[in-house]
Amino acid sequence: MIIDGEFHPMTDALATRVRQLAPVRPGDGLPAFLGAAISRHETPFSERRRAIVGELSARFLKDPWLRRDPASVAVGYWMRPAAIAQLQAAFERRLAAEPATVRVPVGRVFHVAPANVDTLFVYSWVLSYLCGNANVVRVSQQPNEAVQAMLGAIDAVAKEHADLADSNRFVTYEHDDEVTAAFSEWCTHRILWGGNETIAALRPLPLNPHASERVFGSKFSYAVVNLDRYRAAKPEERAKLAAAFFNDLFWFDQMACSSPHVVFWVGGEPGWQEATAEFEDRLQAEVERKRYLPSSANAVHRLVHAFGVAADSDVAVGLAHPGFIGIRIAESEVVDKRICGGGLIRHARIHHLDALAEFASDQDQTVTHYGFERDALNRLAAGIGARGVDRIVPIGEALSFQVNWDGFDLIDDLTRRVTVQASPAERARD
Repeated sequence: MIIDGEFHPMTDALATRVRQLAPVRPGDGLPAFLGAAISRHETPFSERRRAIVGELSARFLKDPWLRRDPASVAVGYWMRPAAIAQLQAAFERRLAAEPATVRVPVGRVFHVAPANVDTLFVYSWVLSYLCGNANVVRVSQQPNEAVQAMLGAIDAVAKEHADLADSNRFVTYEHDDEVTAAFSEWCTHRILWGGNETIAALRPLPLNPHASERVFGSKFSYAVVNLDRYRAAKPEERAKLAAAFFNDLFWFDQMACSSPHVVFWVGGEPGWQEATAEFEDRLQAEVERKRYLPSSANAVHRLVHAFGVAADSDVAVGLAHPGFIGIRIAESEVVDKRICGGGLIRHARIHHLDALAEFASDQDQTVTHYGFERDALNRLAAGIGARGVDRIVPIGEALSFQVNWDGFDLIDDLTRRVTVQASPAERARD
């Protein structure tokens, strides 16, 4: 906003509606931070910022609460120095491939994190921080224990490193268009994560005219299993598959965009019902081994959802497993894309992978797979990728975060290319 002819990202009155969660610096108001961050930047993948992310990784992996949460442990490992070194090496290969381009930070990034996937804000923020940007991250008003522990670790490291404290704020506030508009006017890149309704409400809020935006809305994901390969697999391999599927299904209560909701069994009729039954038995064994206990709300919600599906379609609902509900869909039925979450799986049989082309749409994201060779997966990608699917990964890796997400390269989003063209004489010498 313009006050007395000068640009002020946020007024003091507006800032009172915002609660700063980390870094906590007494006397350092949000308007002052936003104003100072306008000209602050760092070289992408600087040694200092890589070291700070490494310290955060160590704190995450040592925290007593976070160590008990598999999704938080996954974040910590993703941030470890060896993994960041791989990101840096990939970035340097980009630079080498673009000799006439200098990569600089995009500048100031405003992140709106989703409430249903509590660790996602860390992935988004770490990439932006490594790319040299200043950041404001808005998290849910009711952060759970994992988020609170992560913010505590960030605050502790910020007390030791001025760069982290000076260039980042993690905040929360009620749904407030004026506050969001102020952050949107301040930023040079906005990242919105959330359901379609949330995106629809936030996207119309105007951006800085020079800013860019990336939006990640609701998505639908599913798995494909080669029936013949599954039936031929040894018991230990089937057990490993169930353990991998458990992670895809139950982290974040099956509400992450990449969580599978349908398992497509690819092959002929013989043995598919026995295979699904055996698969569910092994999944229940994994539920018991991990001592996973669904909430009462989830258990009731998925039961009501399953009965609703049974009332209007030809399905067989299995209630034998207390950890989840399995629904077997008749071949004559059309598989819909309703989302329940909380441990509800639908099984459907298709003759060939090619049949997925009719099911895929632009609301789809991740297809997890078992029992298929790379050539078959490449043909699948060619057939369904244009319709919307962005990721095809092994079962067990649905929730593994990647720099390329929803088909977009986040490093490209979080840096700018500055073209440098030499003089004609220099180009002639080259």
